[in-house]
Amino acid sequence: MPTIRKRKYPFPTAFAFTKSRLLEEAERVKALGLDQVEFSCTVHRGMRAVIYASGRIKLYTRYSYRKRPYRIPLGELGLLTLEQARVLHQRYRLQASQGEDPKAPKVSNLTYRELHEAHYVVQCRARQKKTLHTDLSRHANWLGPEFDDMPVAAITKTHVSRFVLKMQEAGLAPATIRTIVGQLKTTLDIAVELGIVPRNVAKGVRLPRVDNRRTEFLEVPQVAAFMAAAQASPQVVGSRMLMLMALTGARLGEARALQWRHLDLTAGTWFLPTQKSGRPGVIHLSEPAKAVIRELLPYRRNDYVFPGERDNEQLARPIRLFKKLCQQAGIPEGYRIHDLRHAWCSAGVYAGIPLEVLSQGARHSSPVVTRIYSHAHAASLVAAQATIGALFMPAQP
Repeated sequence: MPTIRKRKYPFPTAFAFTKSRLLEEAERVKALGLDQVEFSCTVHRGMRAVIYASGRIKLYTRYSYRKRPYRIPLGELGLLTLEQARVLHQRYRLQASQGEDPKAPKVSNLTYRELHEAHYVVQCRARQKKTLHTDLSRHANWLGPEFDDMPVAAITKTHVSRFVLKMQEAGLAPATIRTIVGQLKTTLDIAVELGIVPRNVAKGVRLPRVDNRRTEFLEVPQVAAFMAAAQASPQVVGSRMLMLMALTGARLGEARALQWRHLDLTAGTWFLPTQKSGRPGVIHLSEPAKAVIRELLPYRRNDYVFPGERDNEQLARPIRLFKKLCQQAGIPEGYRIHDLRHAWCSAGVYAGIPLEVLSQGARHSSPVVTRIYSHAHAASLVAAQATIGALFMPAQP
């Protein structure tokens, strides 16, 4: 009696690939909470689609070369069309049938500039990457001058190591260096996918260690002095932006993007269409925060609560004003605008607000992140020492 093969999943995983059908299956995978499922195309033999829990759909081709099975990525649906994937699939299968390994590196004179412009930038725009302007700036200032005219196949691990050393000698922060090299890695990953190079030479290069843990922070008296200096500043729009950030723990990008339609002063809410996580959120406004916003009503001239000089333009990054106000408040140099967010979290700890509440107020992914932002005030440490000392050595009658 023939053995009946049991299905691994309660739905068919082989069908004729169409974009709509693949998107339907992606919704099914997400709804069932599956990590990933591989589907095969019944029309184009050897074509596979792996659908992940996030909804991403990656297309692959399977082929046989010298009687051994191989698999090669075609790309992610959305970054390339299904028709483009089919063309690549047929090309790889044809190469394998003619005795040529599709995975074998191709001799190419493609330069890093061409790889960046024709592939990296195109993929970022297809994904609607929000920080593409920053990536273009990094390329113009660092990656381009170093690698633009080099053939991608000629870039070696030694070139990347020298580049890292050059950035260190220029005084770039370790985190900045790691970010720039990360962009280089992503770009060279595309070259690997295209078969231009066999491996990514930027991977495995030793990078400077990052220590972002801050020990210095703005304590409550310092922030109070800063707020007094901001209140007296003739630069009303910029100073009120900094005051609102201190009162709410908002990020600079969130404050700059704030529009009047996002505010409901009656309900005391500030709606965020998108946060760092990519999801919408809400900031609850205190009475002092609402008072700061009302002060800006006479300065309203476009959609933004903190307008720039031109029509419908948002205020630029007020770093000079921040440093000036810190100087007026007697605060030492070295603080950043983002330290106002640290100060908000630290003040909450000082006031005895539970960490879980502060985490939700700061819109962090976890209280663990909030713990990094929150610092113990000196007064709190002195009180803690006194309390523990009294437990160990009670006062004598």
